[in-house]
Amino acid sequence: MGSEMELQQVIYHIFVTQIEFGTYRLGDRLPTIEEAGQLLFVSPDTVRSAYLRLKKEGYITLSKHIGAAVAVQFNEQEINSHILSYFALRKNAMLDLSLSMKPLFAHIQCVCLKNAGPKLLDQIESITSQQECLASYSMIQYMLHIYGSLENDLLMRLVWQVFMFFQAPFLSVPQNIKHFEWKDSPLLHTLQLCREQNWPALRTSVEAFQDRLASVLYDFYENNIDSGEPVTQTAFHWNSYKKASQLCYTLGMEILTDINRGRYTPGSFLPSLEKMAKEKQVSVSTIRRTLSLLNSIGVTKSVNGHGTKILHKNEISENCDLTQPAVRRRLSDYAQSLQILFLSCREVSKITVASLDQEARLQFIKRLTLLRRLQRYELAVYGILELITHFAPLQTIRVVYGELFRQLLWGYPLRSIKEENEESKKSCLASLDHFLECLSRSDWEGFSAKLEELLQSELAFTAEQLTAMGIRSSHPFI
Repeated sequence: MGSEMELQQVIYHIFVTQIEFGTYRLGDRLPTIEEAGQLLFVSPDTVRSAYLRLKKEGYITLSKHIGAAVAVQFNEQEINSHILSYFALRKNAMLDLSLSMKPLFAHIQCVCLKNAGPKLLDQIESITSQQECLASYSMIQYMLHIYGSLENDLLMRLVWQVFMFFQAPFLSVPQNIKHFEWKDSPLLHTLQLCREQNWPALRTSVEAFQDRLASVLYDFYENNIDSGEPVTQTAFHWNSYKKASQLCYTLGMEILTDINRGRYTPGSFLPSLEKMAKEKQVSVSTIRRTLSLLNSIGVTKSVNGHGTKILHKNEISENCDLTQPAVRRRLSDYAQSLQILFLSCREVSKITVASLDQEARLQFIKRLTLLRRLQRYELAVYGILELITHFAPLQTIRVVYGELFRQLLWGYPLRSIKEENEESKKSCLASLDHFLECLSRSDWEGFSAKLEELLQSELAFTAEQLTAMGIRSSHPFI
């Protein structure tokens, strides 16, 4: 998931939730450091750091002979209060997230399962079917094995974030576990369907599990969580750059977004370091590091005595320094984001355009018509993806696609070297017109299929370019 520090936070919060929700009671032993590392696919040092924090805050004791044992005692009233408080504060986000799982993850999960070999399937079944394994551990092991086969770090950070916010706390409520006993789980059935290569039934099974999870969550809220007085809701967030040391990457994406939206135009100069630092509420040195990164990917260029100039598209490739590790990492982020979008866009775009009212549909038509008038046909896909971040019917999808779309901005160097000729322009124009036609006749299937096709082409081009540069991206088996 990123750094060991980030993972340590995840492990810490998982165990705090389990203790406060009554999964572990006073005197109960937590998994040993080695066992927890194996269960959660993290290093022993990461678990040790989380356990030391739990000990410092009084949740557990640590000893060589006993290991980690719960040191706090919560009565039933306190446990119920913890559960009520957690879920009441997150009701809107939880229900929204549960409905977003199928469009975001169902196809990705099916692709991963379809390409899982017998050895991986046996390994998953062996580990996750252990009777003593808690439901939350079975769930995360299943997800880490399956989604991990894509070798997409960005996807895994998202999977961890969803698990920590949703599945881990939900499956830490004792009464919910009975709904997901592994021997009766549709997840176990998916492994058998993979061995039989029954792909239509696999898709049905995967979607059935997502529907079941959403249904059980809804019933849980209806029967157990009394909202009472309105409370300020805790939203689901996902930011792939959490660490302070990576603040310049977030700022870089903000500046790229401003350029993409025309706030700063090619040939013009960015504001001074001091002015930008004040606007972004960061130090001048952070702005300087951010601009150094933008210089290295060829988007900007520092001109002595004048400031930082925004370069034209045809200047980007010659000013891009692909030898810099930071640039290569950002290009990898771009490829990984593109892969997630390709694997989820068909369902996400279909439910989005199908939910548009007349005014929102007009926004899509206006954006595509503008790109047609400007003869920027190749930007149709990016225009649609940006609109999805605003008009998707579920907040979780808007959050996730918003982050993925921002990652696409790191692809400037690759898009600048993509050959444009009359044939490619005609093809892009035909695709743009296809989107407009689909919007006019409410052909949501045709709209989403074309978006998937174009993203697949973009991903193939990206994978080819990164391979030529010696940059490892995500797994190519799509």
